[in-house]
Order: sequence, then structure tokens, then C-alpha cells
Amino acid sequence: MKRILSLILTISVSLLNLGVVRAQYILKEADQQFELFNYNKAITLYLQAYKKKATVHAAQRLGEAYRFKNDYQAAESWYANAVKLPGSNPENTLNYAKALQQNAKFSAAKAQYLNYFSKENTTSPNVKNELLASCDSAIKWMSNPKPVQLNNLGLLNGPESEWGSAIYQRALVFASDREHPSGNKPMKTPFLKFDATKLPDRKVYGWTGNGYLRLYSKQENDSVQVFPVNVKSNYHIGAASFTADGNYMYFTLTRIPEKLAKGAHNIATINVEIYSSKKTDEKWDEAVPFKYNKVDAYSVGDPFISNDGNRLYFVSDMPGGLGGTDIYYVEKNEGGEWGEAVNFREVNSAGNERSPFMAKADEFYFSTDGRTGMGGLDIFRRYKKAYGENQIENLGFPANSPQDDFAFNTDANTGISYFSSNRFGGKGGDDIYSLEPKIADKPIAPVKALTEPLAVNKEVSLPSTENNKPIRLENIYYDFNKWNIRADAVVELEKLVQVMKDNSKIWIELGSHTDSRGNDAYNFTLSQRRAESAVRYIISRGIDKARIEPRGYGETQLLNRCLNGVKCTEQEHQLNRRTEFKIIKD
Repeated sequence: MKRILSLILTISVSLLNLGVVRAQYILKEADQQFELFNYNKAITLYLQAYKKKATVHAAQRLGEAYRFKNDYQAAESWYANAVKLPGSNPENTLNYAKALQQNAKFSAAKAQYLNYFSKENTTSPNVKNELLASCDSAIKWMSNPKPVQLNNLGLLNGPESEWGSAIYQRALVFASDREHPSGNKPMKTPFLKFDATKLPDRKVYGWTGNGYLRLYSKQENDSVQVFPVNVKSNYHIGAASFTADGNYMYFTLTRIPEKLAKGAHNIATINVEIYSSKKTDEKWDEAVPFKYNKVDAYSVGDPFISNDGNRLYFVSDMPGGLGGTDIYYVEKNEGGEWGEAVNFREVNSAGNERSPFMAKADEFYFSTDGRTGMGGLDIFRRYKKAYGENQIENLGFPANSPQDDFAFNTDANTGISYFSSNRFGGKGGDDIYSLEPKIADKPIAPVKALTEPLAVNKEVSLPSTENNKPIRLENIYYDFNKWNIRADAVVELEKLVQVMKDNSKIWIELGSHTDSRGNDAYNFTLSQRRAESAVRYIISRGIDKARIEPRGYGETQLLNRCLNGVKCTEQEHQLNRRTEFKIIKD
């Protein structure tokens, strides 16, 4: 879902009898639901209105509603419709380009960005360069992934959203909109916006149709429990941060105040707040509000507390910022009170900054959509160079993706990092992933079923020592959408092991390729994982890990005409699903 700071709660108004009203009344009701951020209901109504009459307004609103729900493929489809209809505005072209980028269609996205620039002349040169550079950078980074191991925390993640993890007493505390024991279905997104004449639904969040966020903890034995928070709210309870001693907790909260500030048409908007709680006798005290909370004016959220509890980083859209949401910090004075909020201008941009995390004194992580990235929110690191100058760098692929990547943190005890992402290939809306340096000697788990062949049927050429000459293996198979080494692939890998033992001076690259079907970004990830699995097996057979390098090429090196959208036989597609070894040094 879109990383907006506030958490929006909506209350529906009575629907008209759709069976007897004309298209304009359906459209009016859809607009009302859209303005209340009840996107699920709005989508249903806009679809009905569009079916009766294909208008640019309905198509545009459908694109926007799906974009806010982070359904990028549906958003792309509706923006594509909108830009073709009479009366479409340039903003639809811009959003169409962004949807293409988040669907990893970088070349098409770049073309639409250029199309947008040709229609309006208000975009600054810097913004133009950032948008175009992001498409180029994404292709470059995905072709040269960082040497890290990325894992989806499968047992923790589910069909709902999980995000914002933090370490507390060897447990992983996170926010989720999964169904919890009270019977409510929780969720994450932005602020409370509703018809002030009624209270919001306490079970269903209109933005998504799911429930509200709650905090959970995953124990070392993989059991997941509701995390106890002493707070009075039936709505969102967002991601938490803890001091090193575990005695203080800071988290985000959405609550309805006793006095509501009402806007036009009795619409009330309640912004996100930060609350803190102290632990006494192993129980959390009643939560207290943060000094800079102002629910009727702006949001404060994404808290990160320093180990000693004396500095708090947070995100806000308060007046005076550089962009949509900026990162701020406050420090405690001698009396234990929070001082002035300071805008962390060095990391902030004209975009939206999120998820501050201080790993150590000279290493700060955050997410933003305001710098050159792959699309959506990217994770960045600010660190100090050897000669003292601060540097800000994108973490690259696979830590980042064309979608939203955020809520980065590191377990100081294990060195394992965690972050959240709604990238393709996950289990739900947002999933939590772990990130750590590659480990070469993991055991290989055989898989029983055979569903997808990966390599072309050619004999192994036991190599000459000619550099960059590929060696294709016979019949290496993977289960569909999997990357575990099967028992029947071991025979072929053993041939390469023997080649490397017989030729102790050769170094090779293992390149894995996919066919063109599926998302470009996901194919990069899948091919990289498959290459790494084969490399781990070879290393486990006694080959020095320095002599073999895994490389996933996705669908960038097709052997035939089978590009995206081209109808091909299964045999033609199979030709592209291959694993090759290439001598890079002898």
C-alpha cells in the first residue's frame, strides 16, 4: 500500500439504489467515496459508471484508486485507458509512467515520462533528470545485484500486510493487518478521514477493505503473538521502536479525539500521532502522547528512538518541510523534556522521506521517493567516508525493487537486517524480508515435483580454457517458481564440479536465464536465486567460492524471437530458460 504518513479511517455514506439511478448519480456516489478514501467502494462504483459510459474521469479515478491501493497492474491498465480518452490531462500520463516503472517496464516508463515532459513545461530539469535516471538506474542495478542474500520471512508473512519490524528481547515486533484474536481485522496506511457525524467502522478500514493495524511479535520458536500495548484505541497501532534496554517504546497511533475539527461537508481528518510507553514490572504503562502531536493539522509517525533514549527521529508533514514528508529529530534536555524539532535537511528531498533508522553514529538509513531509485520508495544509507565527508547511497538491487521498500533496521546481535516491501513475488500486501551477506555453505534441499525445465537440451561441453565461452548443462530443472536444486540436477552439476577440480585454475560465472513471461523484475530475482542455488551446491562439493560467481540475467539475453507479447511455443520458451557456465579466468 502507498506509504503515506497518515492513517485514514473512513465512514461510508448511504448508497443510493444503484439499480434505478442513472450513470451520473453512480459517478457522484463514486466521487463521494473516493473523497472519503473508501477506495474499495469507489472502485466498484467507478467500474459501474465506466461500463455505462467510458469517461476520462472514471478511468482516471480508477487508476488513482488502484494506485493508492498499490495494485500497480490495475493502475497501469486504467491510466492507459485514461490517456487515450478525450480530455485527459498530462497528470494521467505522468501517473501512467510511474505505474509502468513500478511494474518494471522501464523502457516504456521512460517513453511516457518523455511524453509527459512534452505536454507540460513546469517540471524542473532536476526532477526530469531524476525520473529518467531512475529508469536507467533500475536496469543497471538489476543487472548487477549486490552480493547479499534476500529472504522472505515466509512463516511470518501472510496474505495481509506485515511491515515495520523492530528487535525487542530477541523477538521481532511488527505491524500487521491480519485477523487477530479479538475478532477485528487490523491495517496500515495513512490518517483518519471520515464523516464526522458518525464514528468510523471499528473493524473494516475503508481505504483497503481490510482491518486495522496491530502490533505483533514473532518469538524465536516462530510463534506469533499480539504485542501488548497499553493504549485506548480501536484503530491503527503502527510500527514500534525500542530503547536498547527495552524499557521504553515509541509507536504510531490513530485515535479519535474528544473534540473533532470538522472541515467542509462535516469531513474530519485525523492525522497520525506518536505515543510512548514505559515498562514497569514487565508491563507497559499507559501510553503518553508525543510533544509534537497535532492531529487536526499534520501527522507525526515512523518513530525511531536512539539506544540511550535521548534522541528521537520521526517523520512529519508539518509546515516548513522540504517535501511531502520530511525526517526530523528531537533531543532530550537536562530536564528530560524534548527540545526543538530539527529538520534533517541533509537527507530530506522534495519527495517523501520515511522510516528513519540509526544503525550506529555514522550510519543512518531511510527510505525516500525523492532521489534516484528504482521506483516507489527506495532504501538509502547515509554514512561517513574515511576522510570525513558524508555520503548518501542507494542500497541497490535486491534490497530495493521497482515497488516500495522501507522500514529498514538491523539486529545488532546477529547483524541481520530486515525491511518491508510490497514487491512482486511476496505473500501479501507488504512482506518482511531479511537481508544478510551471502553464505556459501547452505545445504541444498531436494524437491520432489517436476514442473518447469530450465536448461536447453545440449550436452555439456567439458571446457577448453577459452575465456567467456559458455558451457551449457543438460537438463537442469527447477520446480515452478522455485530455486531449490533437484536431485536430478545434481548429476549435471557434478560434471561441472569435476571439470573445476580437473582444471584448478579456471574461474567461472554461472548465469541463469528466464523466458520473457512474467514481470521483468521478478525474473531478475528468480534467475539470481536459481544461479545462487547451483553455486551453493558446487561450493558444498569443495570448490573455492572465490572461483565461481552467480549471476541472474532474467530475460535480458533471450536466444530467439520470444520477447514480451510475442506468441511462442513452449519449446521456444524453454530454449530461453537455461543455465550457462562461462569461464571468466584461467
